[in-house]
Amino acid sequence: MKEGVMGATEETFLTPVVPLDFTYNYYIGQYLTRYFEGFKEKKILGSKCPGCAKIAVPPRKYCGVCNKVMEEMVELPQEGILENFTVGHVVMEKGGKLSPAEEPYVLGLIRLDDNASLLLHKVEGVDPGKVSVGMKVKAVWKDQVEGDYWDLDHFEPA
Repeated sequence: MKEGVMGATEETFLTPVVPLDFTYNYYIGQYLTRYFEGFKEKKILGSKCPGCAKIAVPPRKYCGVCNKVMEEMVELPQEGILENFTVGHVVMEKGGKLSPAEEPYVLGLIRLDDNASLLLHKVEGVDPGKVSVGMKVKAVWKDQVEGDYWDLDHFEPA
């Protein structure tokens, strides 16, 4: 038996395997609440900085550039430019287990305005092997929206 710090041995330690599978309730705050309220009208909202005019999407209270409070909400266009992307081949299931995806999928970083931050979202309607940085994409909404995260279903080539 190997002795460690202060006489502790390998048998002294308990190493349980604890699967993380739980529901976490998270208060989204007033900015994300307004963001999702915009979804009810199929609008994408961002918060605009009064100092540097940068737009955060999804909106947040403080500007990441100059740290000013951003109280103005602005509507962003439904179309934007794909600035970067990755092709996924696995999905995470409940409990954190990774499984092979049914088919490759694209997650993209989309710029909806020259002054706006990038919005991470799914990109569909294009072969993952043919996706390219700089392609124009547009928002695709669910037919019936409820002010929920999943209302903005995906982006597709414009």
